[in-house]
Amino acid sequence: MARDEQARRNRDRELLRQCLEEPGTLETCTAHEVGRLGEELALVYLEERGYTLMEQNYHCQEGEADLIVYDTEGEEVVLVEVKTRRGRAGTHDLFPELAIDERKRQRYARIAARYVLDNFPVYAIRFDVVAITLRPGPYAEIEHLCGAYEWDSEQ
Repeated sequence: MARDEQARRNRDRELLRQCLEEPGTLETCTAHEVGRLGEELALVYLEERGYTLMEQNYHCQEGEADLIVYDTEGEEVVLVEVKTRRGRAGTHDLFPELAIDERKRQRYARIAARYVLDNFPVYAIRFDVVAITLRPGPYAEIEHLCGAYEWDSEQ
């Protein structure tokens, strides 16, 4: 892992620790920090379930994939879109996963195609969504939508 990437992960883990120890910290986080917290939580969640991180924040001309992990059980490369929302007491938040619309699914298919070209051979690929709602206090709801959508070969 590159030194810059390790430093960023350390900062993200420290922010996550602060949010767990001092619940008010979440309210002071920017939207970007909330997104980073969600990615870090998603990564911890997936690693605990046996997935192996291949790349985080994979960039190509088509866009960015939040996480690319390997599912050893299914023997698949998995592109993971992480959607994080800050839940507030007394509000009825939309489900974060609803933010994955058709346009975003098409963009992810193009990102996957570029990833396959850059990392040939890739024998199987899947699209997952990890939806995270951060609640006041040290609480998070995590929903893992395995195979959330298909790669449409017509595109």
